[in-house]
Amino acid sequence: MRIAIVGGGASGLAAAWLLDAAHEIHVFEQSATLGGHVRTVGGNVPCETLPPGTRLDAGVIEFDRAHFPGFHAWMRALGVAVTPLRGAGSSTLFLADGRHLHAPTALAAEHPRLMERLSAATHLVPSLLRLRRFRRETAGIDALGAGTAERFLSDDDFSVWVRCLLMYAYSMHYDEVRSLSGALAIPMLRAFIHSNEWTHIPGGVSTYVDAVARQLRAQIHVHTRVAAIHRADGGVRIGLTDTSNTCFDAVILAVPPHRVLPLLADADEAERSWFSAHRGGTVQTVLHTDNGMYTRRGIHAPSEFDLFALPGGGHGYNAYLNRLAGLPDPGTVSYHLGFDLDAEIDPAAVIHRQDHDVAAYTDLAMRSRSDIVAHNGRRNTWHVGAWLEDGLHEGAVRSALAVSERLGGRPLPGFTPE
Repeated sequence: MRIAIVGGGASGLAAAWLLDAAHEIHVFEQSATLGGHVRTVGGNVPCETLPPGTRLDAGVIEFDRAHFPGFHAWMRALGVAVTPLRGAGSSTLFLADGRHLHAPTALAAEHPRLMERLSAATHLVPSLLRLRRFRRETAGIDALGAGTAERFLSDDDFSVWVRCLLMYAYSMHYDEVRSLSGALAIPMLRAFIHSNEWTHIPGGVSTYVDAVARQLRAQIHVHTRVAAIHRADGGVRIGLTDTSNTCFDAVILAVPPHRVLPLLADADEAERSWFSAHRGGTVQTVLHTDNGMYTRRGIHAPSEFDLFALPGGGHGYNAYLNRLAGLPDPGTVSYHLGFDLDAEIDPAAVIHRQDHDVAAYTDLAMRSRSDIVAHNGRRNTWHVGAWLEDGLHEGAVRSALAVSERLGGRPLPGFTPE
């Protein structure tokens, strides 16, 4: 078959790699760079201000070995090294009233003396008790039906922490978390809200994107925008913005769900029903070298991921990239990745700003997900993407595997989906 894949992010690249030996594949990516949310500054994103050889992720950063088995199996098949992160999982929540809640993995770094550590740990007791209740209330999430994640949260410290984690995981502003689908978020929280074996890719996550591109025999068309998709006479016609048209046997849409309907020139009633509720937007991450948000709060060392409830209102997070990228810690320069923390970051310390096209995983939008999965392949049109699974990189790989299996693609060695 001759198959067009629209979108060169994680799910599109996974689908192309899995189907490459069985079909003639063409990948269409509207930006000049493959990878989607994989943006490595100094890698697939050029940056003249970084020292030569320094690569810092400004999008996807880390993976958990237990809960990303498909992704890790793909990396093994690609020959891409994935290594454990030292000091992984540490986090501190900075509350607007001046309190600091250190996760257990962050306590030792900030309080080397045992008695200080025990004193700080007592402040975690209410949140730990609240965590037990949260686990009990969400034990049957698959049977809970439609609803938001917010229904299991309140105004306590634990709930603020959880909302900040969801803000990070799904690249959404804090005030948007209240509409997040519980069917998507709760299983993820139950898996990731405790210690895990976090890993990273030395040299940046775009290393694997480069490996895929090298191994594909498929034709890759970057900086090529698909204007319209027409399905008729058992085939698919892809219209490009340069007015050219190319015919295929099938199309795989590896785009965020809010991008589907604008692409389908002949969407029918079912497709309009499935995708009309999906919305999207743009968020920005900021690569910087400003330690001020810590020194102003009397903190000696940043955690891996720190969550901030800001005194003037709003919430954001900061990732300490020296640790996440395997750079000297502490090094001559401290590199950070901030989100919604512009009021805390000195503009002179900003190295790079990275925009990301993101989907709003609202409860209303995600209600149609099961129908889309059940009818995948209808009208020679397939859908892949993290949003069809867990919303994370593992979901991107699993959605591609599901389509590959039905289209006769290769299996992923060492991985069998549940």
